[in-house]
Parts: sequence; C-alpha cells; structure tokens
Amino acid sequence: MKKITILILSIIIAITIISCGKDGGSIYAMHKRYNNFINILPNDIKNDYLLDSEKYGDLYKEWIDEFNTWTENILNEENLSEKEISSRITPDRIEYALETLTSRNYERNLPAELMIKVKNHTDNLVLDIKELEKEESFSNSMSALKKDEAIEHFTTEDTIFYYVWNYLITVNRPRRFQ
Repeated sequence: MKKITILILSIIIAITIISCGKDGGSIYAMHKRYNNFINILPNDIKNDYLLDSEKYGDLYKEWIDEFNTWTENILNEENLSEKEISSRITPDRIEYALETLTSRNYERNLPAELMIKVKNHTDNLVLDIKELEKEESFSNSMSALKKDEAIEHFTTEDTIFYYVWNYLITVNRPRRFQ
C-alpha cells in the first residue's frame, strides 16, 4: 500500500512539475494556430502576414510595441488602484475583493485606436484572401481553420483581423489578456 501511495504521489508531483514548467503552452498553441493559417497561404501572399514581412514587418513591430505599452499602462493603473483600495479596506473583507475585481478594467479600456489601425490594415490584406476563396481548395482549407478556431460565423474580414490581431500583434500578451 505504501509503495502505491508513493508511486501515485510521484506521478502527481511529476505532472505538476511538468505543467508548471510549460508557461508557454498556450502561446505555443497560438503560434501553431497562426502557422496553420500561414501554411494555407500561397508564398506571394504569405509574406504579408509575417512579423519579418518585407512590406509590413516594421509596422507590425511598431504595433506590438504600442500594444505592449498599452498593456504595461493598464497593469500599472490597476496596481495603483489596488494599492489605493488596500489603503482603505483590509484584504479579509468582501468589499476588498469586489473593488479589486472591478478595478481590472482592461476589457472596458481596450486599445481602440490601435485596433482600428490593425483593422484598416487587415481590410486591405483581405482583398487577396477573397480572391483565393474563389478557389475551392483554399476555401475548404479556410473553412477548416475557421471551424478549428470556432469562428465559422466570422466574415473573411473578421477572420483576417482575428489572426493578425490575436496571433501576430498580441500573441505574447499576458495570460489574463487572452
């Protein structure tokens, strides 16, 4: 009995250590999904969607920096709010939990200007994709990707924005912003 307990405990500890060491697991999955999208594109269009794109690479890097600045500012504002709340309410009170939860306002304070820039850009990129969708094989591949992502109801414009925003511009965002 003691050997079984030790074995089970060893397995649980090993699984815990392995899972804790995989902080990049969700980012790995996001890179994989983006690569699945990239891999269905013809070479002449594929480059427009890469971070080191000849045409758009500098723009993408600028947007990534802008997003990272926005993220940092949001986190700093939330830390200040939490400190202010801590100065008035002790952590053992329900009011503390409520106020700290509602002070996390990143979902209400989105980087709208940046999102509009990216959307305008992807609306231009989508023209080539719409041409490709006229081909049955590409259309089937795109439909399979959308089904895998659970975005079947997205328009082509929405889909291209989704991939560029989530998997190119903001892929390395903190987990709570995912």
